[in-house]
Amino acid sequence: MADCLKCGGVGDYPFRVLEVHTLHVRDLDGEKRVQALGDFREYAVCAACARERLDRALHPERSAARKLLPFLAVLAFGLIVTAACWTGGSALRLLGAAGIFCGCAGSLSVLRAAGREKSVCASLPPEEALAQAAWTHLLEIAPKKAGDHDLTYIPVNPETLALKNGDLGIVYDLLPAVARQAWNRLHGVEEPEKS
Repeated sequence: MADCLKCGGVGDYPFRVLEVHTLHVRDLDGEKRVQALGDFREYAVCAACARERLDRALHPERSAARKLLPFLAVLAFGLIVTAACWTGGSALRLLGAAGIFCGCAGSLSVLRAAGREKSVCASLPPEEALAQAAWTHLLEIAPKKAGDHDLTYIPVNPETLALKNGDLGIVYDLLPAVARQAWNRLHGVEEPEKS
């Protein structure tokens, strides 16, 4: 059994995941994504780290301040610039208005996300909420980059195995060909060799 990815303790919540590598390529037509499947990985989160993450989800006011700070700073900057340039017809007034808008929009986004996570965790039975918090915690601390590639993970669990390949592509933001490959790999289906 794998040890906790964060603290190295006993991994009470083991996860088997399939890596997805995504490379963002810019060309004349804009930005495109190139995806490939990686290896299956075994990760785990201990019960203490899962409880800590669940506590943060159920009490977002404790951790929201850290996430809100940059947006509140932009809001304050916008208010100061707008107040200082209110009487003049300068373009700085537009910069102040943009700062106010961005600060408010970012703050609202952080608060909504925290509220959504709290309501989801509060509606689940305690053991399911703890397992969900362990998965969320794993996604926060698992490697997110492999060289130039972004890493995302598909959990190997009954819910994922029940998805059709089109649904798998939608849920995990996969390109259609990669969704088919992922479905095949998750279900142990051998892919035909290309000649």
